[in-house]
Parts: sequence; structure tokens; C-alpha cells
Amino acid sequence: MKCQLITPEKTLFDGEAEYIAIPGAEGEFGVLSGHAPVIATLKEGTVTVELSGGEKKEFQVSGGVAEVVPERCTLLVETPA
Repeated sequence: MKCQLITPEKTLFDGEAEYIAIPGAEGEFGVLSGHAPVIATLKEGTVTVELSGGEKKEFQVSGGVAEVVPERCTLLVETPA
């Protein structure tokens, strides 16, 4: 699935992901391709993006919003100062 992590200053990640772990304000949740549509606020924590082949990328965030649709996950995030 297409995944984007975007801050007000720059794009942190833009590519294909197998799985994304997101620190939601209501609790951490995971996203796979085909996930039901959802919009969620984020709390401070780590967004983990798993790529094909098992590689993982981690990004520290201090809040933001996630929009998930079956073919894409977009995270508009604030990063720690």
C-alpha cells in the first residue's frame, strides 16, 4: 500500500509499505492494505513502517492525523522539537 508521512517542513517517507504501526490517541493500531477507511488523531510515539523484505523504518512523532483508505495511508505529523 502507498504510505506517506508528511510534516509541515518536509516529507519523511513516501513509498510502499507492507504494514504501518500508528500511535493513535485512542491506542496504537496497525494498517495493512485493504484496511477500512478511518481518520484518527495521533499521540506522541513511534510510527513504524514495515517494508517488503522485513526492513523497518521508525519515525518519532509528537502528534498529528492519520487518514487511511484501502489503498493508501497518509499521516500528517508533527515531529518532536
